[in-house]
Amino acid sequence: MKRPNSRSVLVALAAAVTLSLTGCSATGDTSSDGWRTAESAAAGGGMDALVEAAQAEGKLNVMGLYPTWANYGELLDAFSAKYGIEVVNDTSQGTSQDQVNAIEQRIGQDRSLDYLDTGIPFADAAAAKGLLASYTPVGAARLPAAMHQQDRQWTSQYGGYMSIGCDASRVRTCPTSFAALADPQYRGQVAALEDPQTGNMQFNAVWAMSLANGGSLDDITPGIEFIGSLVRNGNQAPVTPNTGTIERGETPIVVAWDYTNIASAEELKAAGIPFEVHVPTDALWSEYYAASINADAPNPAAARLWMEYIFSDEGQNIFLAGKTRPARMEEMRASGTLDPTAEAALPPVTGAATLASAAQREAAKKTLNANWDETVNR
Repeated sequence: MKRPNSRSVLVALAAAVTLSLTGCSATGDTSSDGWRTAESAAAGGGMDALVEAAQAEGKLNVMGLYPTWANYGELLDAFSAKYGIEVVNDTSQGTSQDQVNAIEQRIGQDRSLDYLDTGIPFADAAAAKGLLASYTPVGAARLPAAMHQQDRQWTSQYGGYMSIGCDASRVRTCPTSFAALADPQYRGQVAALEDPQTGNMQFNAVWAMSLANGGSLDDITPGIEFIGSLVRNGNQAPVTPNTGTIERGETPIVVAWDYTNIASAEELKAAGIPFEVHVPTDALWSEYYAASINADAPNPAAARLWMEYIFSDEGQNIFLAGKTRPARMEEMRASGTLDPTAEAALPPVTGAATLASAAQREAAKKTLNANWDETVNR
């Protein structure tokens, strides 16, 4: 399922984040041009100056930040209310590739995007083209190296685990492993993946299924072949999922991030549909997304203020309330600023997932792009 429209640190650091976001800073540049090249709030003159410049711009342009995806609805509303900035959220499209395409095709236009939320491989590709700006939010300063690009052209803001969602009223025994999806009892019930060549969640679903079928971080091919077999044996339904298709019984089994399947479960509960969510037992797969700023952002100060907000304690806890794992989760737990109620609501996970390296992601993407259509769509 893509985003629905068819997406141990010191207590002192937490205090610093709160102080920065309340506006305690020196006087600095309040013009948009002055913030276009600023790589931190301090470099631009401080948070007071950043807030003033962002409010003067008055707008933040984003794409594909659907309300139920990672709790973006609450996050956007909270940011707008806090700073009085209008958020223009284009939800007519929103895959990772759609966002990169938008900033490439709208250079110099007021309607271009300020902020991108993409998969890491797509952010790496955009950074290599010089499309992204370097920026380090105060709250993200101590994140480990694996959670940001070397030059800070992207920084991970939240993540989750690949999961299997299942309508227990239509499926006699819900699958709890990827391998089980090949069982003949699930004929026509496994929702089709949208194109993993353009969508990050779908790309990660293929890789997770690869691990469950003898693949590795260095070999995504078994996952491509497994999905090809689901198509040929009729287990994969020719329908991509959303809550409507689930409610109608067209896609009772959905492979997606745990937080998107949980959002579906909460929505379907109102319709009396028991939609279970399981983190598969045969492959624990996790990845974080990448937050980045368009180097040609029409509202560069608002883009940077938004980055400060989503990495603040407040912003990270809003992500957590959306059943994601915020990037600063371990740090905030250590400092006592993580919402314990929201953390307790996360689905249980046993073990630890190994994150792919940049080189492994690039190699897997090339392999998938070269083999997907021939193997799955033939």
